[in-house]
Amino acid sequence: MFKRDFLVKSNFNIKQALNYNKAYDKIIELNLFDENFYSENYSQFFTGDALKHYLFEGYKKNFDPSAKFSTKEYINKNPDVKKSNLNPLVHYVLFGKNEGKKIYPSKLIKKEKISNRNLLCLHNYKFKNEPLVSIIVLNRNGINHLKVLFKDFSKKTNYSNFEFILVDNDSNDNSVSYAKSLNVDFPLKIIENNENLSFSEANNQACKIANGEYLLLLNNDIEPTYGWLNEMMGTMLNNKNIGSVGAKLVYPNMVKSKKKSFKIQHCGDIFSFKKEPLIYAYHHNELSKPFNNNVNHLKKVISATAAVLLVKKSVYQEVGGLDERYVYGWEDLDFSMKLHQKGYDILYCPSALLFHNESSTRTFKDKPNINAIKFNEKWNDYLNKHIYLDKINNNKFFCQHPLKIMFIIEDIDKLSNNIIDLYNILSNENYDIDLSTIDNIDDDYSIDIIISFTSKLNFNFKLRDNIIKVACFSENSADYDLTIDNINEFKEKLIEYVKKKYD
Repeated sequence: MFKRDFLVKSNFNIKQALNYNKAYDKIIELNLFDENFYSENYSQFFTGDALKHYLFEGYKKNFDPSAKFSTKEYINKNPDVKKSNLNPLVHYVLFGKNEGKKIYPSKLIKKEKISNRNLLCLHNYKFKNEPLVSIIVLNRNGINHLKVLFKDFSKKTNYSNFEFILVDNDSNDNSVSYAKSLNVDFPLKIIENNENLSFSEANNQACKIANGEYLLLLNNDIEPTYGWLNEMMGTMLNNKNIGSVGAKLVYPNMVKSKKKSFKIQHCGDIFSFKKEPLIYAYHHNELSKPFNNNVNHLKKVISATAAVLLVKKSVYQEVGGLDERYVYGWEDLDFSMKLHQKGYDILYCPSALLFHNESSTRTFKDKPNINAIKFNEKWNDYLNKHIYLDKINNNKFFCQHPLKIMFIIEDIDKLSNNIIDLYNILSNENYDIDLSTIDNIDDDYSIDIIISFTSKLNFNFKLRDNIIKVACFSENSADYDLTIDNINEFKEKLIEYVKKKYD
């Protein structure tokens, strides 16, 4: 039967419409289009008939119709296909197959390989009793994401005692109808909001009706791999003093940023200092390969993303849940800080592997967003203290960057023994040390500490607001935070100053 919309999609080119109409059925007959495969990898880019989307739009972005067929490789190996202005798969089924042209597998099978390799990392925990877990998923117009998420959901958890709470924020894409139509083997509750609540508000709302001893915050644009919930619960229950457990998140095929495809997206956050606002966070080890040693062992982290986050309900309530002053950003960092402040540990579980169709990070360039400003206002003293102590002690837990120190002297040719001795002492601490004369100082917002050996220094260059200014001279040093008389006590005095200033 002729599909009338093909004529419209072909810009009323009758010949092309007829070719596509003929190819549509032939593609299905030859099993060269896999709707599940296409939806899993590209659901965020289309609605409606997946094959039609590929035929007229998807191929232009080098989307692949199935694991069997690489659009890009077929074009690259057959330059005449590009000249034909036909969809590569249409060309193959109508002409290329009879001409003996070869087809090449999609590079997206790499996702399957990653998933299979992770099976070797699973502990497959056995529990005498499985505590009830309430899995909370927020949704707004994400029906295609939900189709991917719900596919084989129970099987992939490798955990039987859970309930699913879907919080829908006023969707108009039939998300709720789709969820209600599902025939699932687990309790499914649906909260239907008539407004788009923030991430914090919606999760806190779901917490109130959650029956689980544990909460699992889960983004709707997640594709789990086998065993993920079993691994997270095993990690939670087999360790002490745990506030939350985060997972290994991997980028799927990233159409707009190929360098990210199948690389680490998240395995814990890390902090650093910046010009404005002072404290920022970024995904640690982002873009590492999924099974590199640095991302493939259980470890404590200072923060884990709430895209996939397991927490005991009583602990969630103890710290007040997610702070509702944030609007889709930084609320999970804030939550992690509350856990740390209460003395809880946060664990990264590398065997819980999930693909996350989300490309943003928390770094920002010129204009900080309002959530970052709120976070800095709330946690400025707490994080200044912990980041500085972390750098001074070379712990590399809060921050991976070494303590950066600038020595400022009058004359490079007149280095006193005092200067040389302190330089050697601090170098042995593996600090990053620069040397500058008073007439040759550049603006540098990465400097943590200025140590001046001259009273003639005028602070007419740009520094971060939280820089520590140290005087190593006996004259009036009112412009400085700290005066050091005995260089052997430098580290001790510095730690004492930081604790006193930020407590």
